[in-house]
Amino acid sequence: MLKITGSLVITIALATPGISQAMDAAQLFGSKCSACHGPKGEGTQVGPALKGNPFITKGAPADIKKVIVAGRTEKEKKYPKMMNPMPGGLASEAEADALVIYLQDEMQK
Repeated sequence: MLKITGSLVITIALATPGISQAMDAAQLFGSKCSACHGPKGEGTQVGPALKGNPFITKGAPADIKKVIVAGRTEKEKKYPKMMNPMPGGLASEAEADALVIYLQDEMQK
């Protein structure tokens, strides 16, 4: 008989960091990004679509992370029709790393 314990679950999570990281990043996206970019990254009147966006699909991870962490000022806005620039300070460096992976991988599926 196989008994599943909390340590077994932790071991499995550590053995598959991409899965647990993707779940955490999906939660981060839901709490920090979806209000402006839509629950599936489809975009809203406030923020552009991230799913299928060439900046996300073809962009350098460091450039995407910079926008997540620092935002974009009025002068740096890429979408003039969007009313507000992207604010900075919405995610930590570690959260931004997880979000970049999520945006370039899971969100694009």
